Amino acid sequence: MKNHESEVLIPAIERATHAVALWIEREFHDLRLTQAEAHVLGYLARRPDSSINDLHRSFGHKRSTLTSLLDRLEDRGWLRRAAHPASRRLVRVELTDAGRLVGERVSAALRALEERVSARSGSGDVAAALRLLHALEVQLSEEEPTDE
Repeated sequence: MKNHESEVLIPAIERATHAVALWIEREFHDLRLTQAEAHVLGYLARRPDSSINDLHRSFGHKRSTLTSLLDRLEDRGWLRRAAHPASRRLVRVELTDAGRLVGERVSAALRALEERVSARSGSGDVAAALRLLHALEVQLSEEEPTDE
């Protein structure tokens, strides 16, 4: 097989990610949400006792990117940062009442999309895709340069 013929996984992931972003743009056009904002709001709706560290681990954003994203959501009145009850070193991120409504709407829409995709492809395909994506994440994390 020629080299360019084997380069299909990453472009497929890129296309799927772009398709999700466009779907989010259409689905939540009234809210003008970015893909990252939608995912954070949906996450917080499902996990209300989250810290900034939890968000960082779940989404892998750079700390500065995550801070900027949280600033935008806080400016819109959808979340607030507070002291974490378990540790003074953690910052808790919580949805406001208005943010909870948006987060629950996003979470329900994402869940429904996943159910439609799973129904179309089957749970075995979903499990295989998750294993593949996990393998990609592990591979990339092993290739990250170490701090010296």
